[in-house]
Amino acid sequence: MVTPAATPSGRLDLDRLVGGVPLAVLVRDYHRPMVNFACTMVSSPAVAEEAVQEAWVQVLKSSANFEGRSSVATWLFGIVKHTASRHRRREARIREHEVLDAEESDPLSHRMHPAGHPDAGHWSVPPSRRFLPEDQTVQRELVGYVRAALNTLPVRQRQLIILRDLVGTSSEEAAEVLELSAEAQRALLYRARGNLRNELEKRYQP
Repeated sequence: MVTPAATPSGRLDLDRLVGGVPLAVLVRDYHRPMVNFACTMVSSPAVAEEAVQEAWVQVLKSSANFEGRSSVATWLFGIVKHTASRHRRREARIREHEVLDAEESDPLSHRMHPAGHPDAGHWSVPPSRRFLPEDQTVQRELVGYVRAALNTLPVRQRQLIILRDLVGTSSEEAAEVLELSAEAQRALLYRARGNLRNELEKRYQP
């Protein structure tokens, strides 16, 4: 749920349907992830909130033109990307985009059996059970930990984790928003998840 402080202002007609969904529902489900996404592109949370407020206004202006050729989530995050980029230019802050370095070390290389090993592709050093999905206490215990660890990732890795693992977009939708090829999206997500897991285990050992 979105907290009252994070909810868009009264300029919005929350009863308006967007792609057949009430705007109020979209605000409830997507506002906070949209702000988190915008935070990766601008200099402060306040500027991110402003960019997302502007995005919601644009959503209302463009709602009649939404044809459903992409999902509502892809459309929303595309608008946020556009408004955050405009705010970034307005701030005169040009942030370098992360470039996938083919020679960058694999964050999980020391944890997996190498090619040629009978168990290649499987864990040689399994993850701590504290972080396994079936641990029912993970969500309650690690929300703050995950946020802190997420903030250590490079911008593009953080954006992709937000889209794929927090919002739940498909690989195709995330690649469209971030303008990545399917192969680059897979490589970036693998690296991002590996770096995030390593950061969690490094900083928050049980």
